Amino acid sequence: MLLTVSILAVLGVVASALSSRLGRFVFLLPATASIAAAVWFGMQGPAVAAGEILRERIEWMPALDIAIDLRLGALQWLLAMVVLGVGGLIFVYCAWYFESHTLASRTVGLLTGFAASMLLLVLSDDLIVLMIGWELTTIFSYLLVGLNHRSASNRRAAQTALIVTTIGGLTMLTGVVLLKAETGTFSLAATLAEPPQTTAAAWAAALMIVGALSKSAIVPFQYWLPGAMAAPTPVSAFLHAAAMVKAGIFLIAALSPAFVELPWWRWGLVSLGIVTMMLGAVRAMRQLDIKVLLAHGTVSQLGLLVTVLGLGTHASMQAGLTLLAAHAVFKAALFMVVGVVDKSTGTRDLRALGGLARRMPVVAGAAILAAASMAGIPPALGFLGKEAALDAALGDAEGGLMAIGWLAFVGIAVGAALTVAYSLRFVLGIFFGSLVTEPKRRSRILVIAPALLALLGLVGGFSGELISELLDPQVEAVPAGEDAPHLALWHGFTPALVSSMIAWLLGALLHRAYGGRRRAPHGQDPLERGYHAGMRALDRLAVEVTGRTQTGSLPMHLTTILLVVVAFPGIALLLSGALTSDVRLHDSAGQVATAVIVSIAAVIATTTRGRLKAFMLLSVVGYGVALLFLLHGGPDLALVQALTETVFLVILVLVLRRLPKYFTDRPLRAARYMRAALGIAVGTFAALGSLAALQSRTAEPISGGFYRWAYEFGHGANIVNVTLVDIRAWDTLGEVSVVLAAATGVASLIFVRRPTAGTLRRSPSATGRRTWLRGAFTSEQLASPVLEMMTRLLFPVMMTVSIYLLAVGHNEPGGGFAGGLVAGIALAVRYLAGGGQELLEAVPFDAGKLLGGGMAVIVLSVVWPVLIGGRIGESYAIEASLPLLGDQKLVTTIFFDIGVWLIVIGAMLDFVRSLGAGIDLHSEQNVAPRPQWRSDRSLPGEGVRR
Repeated sequence: MLLTVSILAVLGVVASALSSRLGRFVFLLPATASIAAAVWFGMQGPAVAAGEILRERIEWMPALDIAIDLRLGALQWLLAMVVLGVGGLIFVYCAWYFESHTLASRTVGLLTGFAASMLLLVLSDDLIVLMIGWELTTIFSYLLVGLNHRSASNRRAAQTALIVTTIGGLTMLTGVVLLKAETGTFSLAATLAEPPQTTAAAWAAALMIVGALSKSAIVPFQYWLPGAMAAPTPVSAFLHAAAMVKAGIFLIAALSPAFVELPWWRWGLVSLGIVTMMLGAVRAMRQLDIKVLLAHGTVSQLGLLVTVLGLGTHASMQAGLTLLAAHAVFKAALFMVVGVVDKSTGTRDLRALGGLARRMPVVAGAAILAAASMAGIPPALGFLGKEAALDAALGDAEGGLMAIGWLAFVGIAVGAALTVAYSLRFVLGIFFGSLVTEPKRRSRILVIAPALLALLGLVGGFSGELISELLDPQVEAVPAGEDAPHLALWHGFTPALVSSMIAWLLGALLHRAYGGRRRAPHGQDPLERGYHAGMRALDRLAVEVTGRTQTGSLPMHLTTILLVVVAFPGIALLLSGALTSDVRLHDSAGQVATAVIVSIAAVIATTTRGRLKAFMLLSVVGYGVALLFLLHGGPDLALVQALTETVFLVILVLVLRRLPKYFTDRPLRAARYMRAALGIAVGTFAALGSLAALQSRTAEPISGGFYRWAYEFGHGANIVNVTLVDIRAWDTLGEVSVVLAAATGVASLIFVRRPTAGTLRRSPSATGRRTWLRGAFTSEQLASPVLEMMTRLLFPVMMTVSIYLLAVGHNEPGGGFAGGLVAGIALAVRYLAGGGQELLEAVPFDAGKLLGGGMAVIVLSVVWPVLIGGRIGESYAIEASLPLLGDQKLVTTIFFDIGVWLIVIGAMLDFVRSLGAGIDLHSEQNVAPRPQWRSDRSLPGEGVRR
């Protein structure tokens, strides 16, 4: 099972890559895989019918009780056969439907990825994994509906489908989490085995049902489905007829055994189902676009499925699942018929169609068989399901569910009549009457898939006994109702048969009275109008709120955020009682002295007007914090803090060259006092919050055994480095990705275009000045021989220290980040001593190579253990005795640290080139600086504006 999902997922990527070479025939790859998988699942049918459960389980996140747990029971088998069997034929249809020269390469990948996601959804027993499949189908649906992204209507339809189903999905996720809190497990099978009886569990079920209703386009969410017909016809056949819209029906059927006895279950689902059934059928009678007609018919049929399954008895479960299978078969066939007609005539408008049966007899035959199944005409499979649904509702009406049974019976009967009417409108309007449009000759292979599905619906009508046996395990799981009779074409002259005959007659009369009208429909669905009005109001509110709050003033935005932090969490902290007086202020006099110096520097930094002075004072604060780390026994933290502060100071000084020497006096003094008060309040909140966190410990700290665990797990004595590259390697990977993005962002802000090596190269001066560095300044005014000489001496030492910190970081203070910072500072020194040309001599290639290479090394170091049977990110210790060096131990996570080292060096190189050499280049090219505001009251000779 997992292999099938994986193959389809991989095929989605491979097929997209091959699409440009294979053209439309690339669809035969997922078609072959889907049909082969459908054959395998079909072979499991006897075991499933006997009540066996096939399971596959892979532990994923055991600490959260989440596993990739796949389960194949009767319900899952039915949906898997729909996804793979019907989906496989749709893939074959795609190979002759799309044109190679207009086919987007992503189409096959998206459709195959959807098939993998849908299969994962229906097979997952773990509700979190089910949710992942659920949301993946939403994303793929959005991308497929909006495949033609140049069309505004496609984009709008895709957005509507995404918003509606995502809201339902988030609601469902809330229900899943709430259900886990009540049952203690994410396993659906475990929940069904011991259904919770609490109020919270009832709310959880209700929230999950909201997700199901949104996915299956049940009132009040029905309006997204007709709009989704903007997608290509094969997409509509797969997603919006056969598979995705069945996800909600699947969830209702899966949860029914556990929650059917909830007071709202039957009345809520049956009522919503009947309203949806009627609304969809009435709107289908008014459509001129045959594809949209089928879409509204799908809404109606989904309402029928919810009505039947909502009864929650043995008979209704059997009838509902039979209708589900029948609907997937006949509706996919009808959508593909629409595709053939559209391709042949160039139109889907009923007013331009008619009489095609004489020109397209095979297509007409397939359409008639599929429509007969949809209308419940014997001997089609749809008739079996419709008769079973009427029998189930009537049985409930005569049993203990009198009121709800009669309501369902009448609703199903009236819905059946309306279905006959719009089925006749579809078939007669396209294939009978006078020929309006002469069809073009199309490939006969295009007709194979809809014809096979139509024949399958016909054969299914004679397979009632087999279908009953296959569905029995799921039917028996429902606690309510008597044993359901096996499906058959003939049960005698029963009330259900009489009701069907009346429905056929009424349907024919309704079509005669209203179905032949060829007037364009008028007006939108009221709920759809409400949705669009709500979205417009939301957009307007967003514009108004943004216009009033996002003024473009960074101080104002920060003030708003910080005020909220102080006003709400701050007050809650003071009222919580988490703070106590048991506080040890210091451990040594050195800590007190350092804290006093840091405080004084911080206060002066807030009052000084000189930018350089403020930057220096900020560095005093940073170095003071590093000293506090060291006094607290954290040499690793102290080292990184000191190096980071040095880098920060260098970058600030580089930026200072393009900034005024003094801060402005604006805003006014009163505002400064307010900001000072806010700053004090925020600092106080941060200090008190940290203190409260330290005083709120409830569990034993892990520090006691952490050294031993770190050595056993990561083979290193430096627990900080082991934590970074072993225990939380994924977090570190995310953090260095941010560093990479920041370096790229800084470079893009400075350079309109990336400078080449030749851009920064200078021609030697004729002065013949002797330099200590190869690329040093040739100008006597810019040169500093002492600095050049010291750089010549210090650079190799700093690089050696950098490599040393990288090598020893797993056991002593250091690591890739600290080593990279040292190397970066060394490069900054080269730039300060010799300028951009000297930096180019030191590193004669682009920083992107270091950044990309470092990221590649990190990813490979995380993934490679899987190739030898280990876990992702697992580390190994290799011990060897080397000549001269003696006994040595190499831990494989050194490669992770090397990747970090490369990324940090690359980021520093990008920063220095952008903010150093880049600004130099701008100055040389006489790039005029932007006007800078200066104080109007400070120094002689300064104007208000330069």
